[in-house]
Amino acid sequence: MRSIAAWLTLALLTAFPVYSQPAETARDLEIQNDWVDFGSVAGDATRMGWVPDGSGRLFVTTMRGKVLVVMNGVLQPTPFISESFTQGHEQQGLLGMAFDPDFANNHYVYFFAAMPGFTLQIFRYTDVGGVGVNRTVIVDGLQAGVLDFDGGGMTFGPDGMLYFGVGNLHGSKGEDDLTSAAGKIHRVRPDGTVPSDNPFHDGPGPNVDSIWARGFCNLYGLVFQPGTGRLWANASSPDTIQVFSVGPGDHGGWPHYNYDRPAGYLSPVFSYIANTEFGPFTPTGAVRQNGVATFTLQYYDISSAWYHKGTRVQIQDVEDPSFNGDFYVTGHPSPQSFTVDQPEPDAVSGGGQLKRWVDGEFVMGGMFYTGSLFPSSYSGNYLFTDFRGMLHRIRFAADGSVATEDIIMNYETGGGFVDVNVGPDGALYVLSYYGGINRVTPVPGGQALVVSSSDLVIPEGETQTVMVSLAMPPAVDVWVKVAVQGADGDLSVVEGESLRFTRENWSVPQFVTLGAAQDADADVEHATFTFTPTQDFPMVTVHARTEEDEVPEEPVNDGGVDGGAEVDAGTVEDAGTSEDAGTLEDAGTSEDAGTVEDAGTSEDAGTQVDAGAVVDAGSAKDGGTVPVHMEDESGGCSAGASALPGVLAWWLLAGLVRRPRRSRR
Repeated sequence: MRSIAAWLTLALLTAFPVYSQPAETARDLEIQNDWVDFGSVAGDATRMGWVPDGSGRLFVTTMRGKVLVVMNGVLQPTPFISESFTQGHEQQGLLGMAFDPDFANNHYVYFFAAMPGFTLQIFRYTDVGGVGVNRTVIVDGLQAGVLDFDGGGMTFGPDGMLYFGVGNLHGSKGEDDLTSAAGKIHRVRPDGTVPSDNPFHDGPGPNVDSIWARGFCNLYGLVFQPGTGRLWANASSPDTIQVFSVGPGDHGGWPHYNYDRPAGYLSPVFSYIANTEFGPFTPTGAVRQNGVATFTLQYYDISSAWYHKGTRVQIQDVEDPSFNGDFYVTGHPSPQSFTVDQPEPDAVSGGGQLKRWVDGEFVMGGMFYTGSLFPSSYSGNYLFTDFRGMLHRIRFAADGSVATEDIIMNYETGGGFVDVNVGPDGALYVLSYYGGINRVTPVPGGQALVVSSSDLVIPEGETQTVMVSLAMPPAVDVWVKVAVQGADGDLSVVEGESLRFTRENWSVPQFVTLGAAQDADADVEHATFTFTPTQDFPMVTVHARTEEDEVPEEPVNDGGVDGGAEVDAGTVEDAGTSEDAGTLEDAGTSEDAGTVEDAGTSEDAGTQVDAGAVVDAGSAKDGGTVPVHMEDESGGCSAGASALPGVLAWWLLAGLVRRPRRSRR
């Protein structure tokens, strides 16, 4: 990757227009800018790697030939090696670096370089006392290009072999030609000899025996995926930027195929182009069924190869606005259609278009995260850099396919990111070609659901309201599904089973109404309500129980003077005698308590409405089996309704006062 600044900055940035990327650096990350600032010492950094001996040393290669040493964030005065390369039209320099798997014993460090005379070379040094000695050439004599595209990706495989990528050498078009090293991934032993089990090995024949896979324009990043044995290769061309998962003998299609590939060619697991993409839908191109929305593109020059599974897209201007928003592509029913998850009612609509934001312009180094500092959702994720100034994150589905792809660090357009690595502390370290390293750590807590209550008491026949929001803006639209477990139907979600949060409404509380059914028993029911987001941050659990209004029956002659039970307040001794409700002094006139209409009927003295009822004299709400003040304490409807404006005001005020930390540049 010679003269990156000259070629990338001039050629790429002038060839493609600059577009605004709406995604900021992820708000669940904290960035320590210029953790190391090399200044003028290394304005041409290309690679970095932690020395695998527990010393805490970080090696940084430069185009001009020095390998700098960093300890505890401090640049050391003595470089590991000091090769000398001329910068200019010849475009010489260090392009790759790898540590021997047996470094603890042999102390070997390997380097890939573009040498004077337009040749490529791999050589190694031995680490002795922190300084490289005994320069030994491993691979020599490979043709190099005049303008970049020399490759530079290099790594050791689980088989102990050394793998390295050679670019197309400035348009040599040798990607199909097995007699040329150009556009190929190569495999050799650590001493440079070629194993005979390479897929194109023909001994004395014309093939370049080290070829392991072919059909790639420029190979800058190579890394093996843990547990799969698959080699991931970052390949860029003037037309597309692609990430491949490669096996022996695979053909990536270059230069014949950039987008769609016929059978027999290897398709990328992810790709993008250095432009913003638009694509209108057909007149009835938006169809949603069973929570899955299918969009069909109107023009056949945009196919599914432009928006692989996991690609983040924006749906705009569909006549039914419930289709619009930011989503991840989940599949491709046809070459001209794609699907996204939308847990909404079935619908059909017209109008609208797809929009895909620019993801970068030249893919560089990559790695699989195996540290423990970040949340478990990062484990096994593929992270890779783009020279435009972006750090990408790929997450995987259960079947190993790409589930989502996000830009988690965005310093466009001047970032110059060339490599990413995980440190001994589990943090991410991102290297800039322009001479700096940024340290990336997770914000404690990160993205989360904010739910107003985790423990509820709901009176029978009544409801309680829970408010829900997000802790920070989401990358794509997030649905929260609310479900209940337990209580045999006595506790349920009355309203708000599905909530939708976007980058616009993430902090505005949405309401979920939970209810308790009226039943005939006095048993307290318990249930768990789960609030589950459609993205990979934790669900929230709310526990709820019923407050029963049934009370045990008491004997007829027990406590009658209190009027506390239904069988008591309706007897002659209590509400039906002349002494109590039947006298002239109290309610004893024929108009009041002595007539059928008043005191002797169910409508006055003997009913629930007046003297003997659960609602009036014998209920939890009035007559005293449960104190009146407990209605407010239990959060009944009357208390909840009167308190809601204050709660909401506090909630919104808290949203204004408390904001999650974000990256500062």
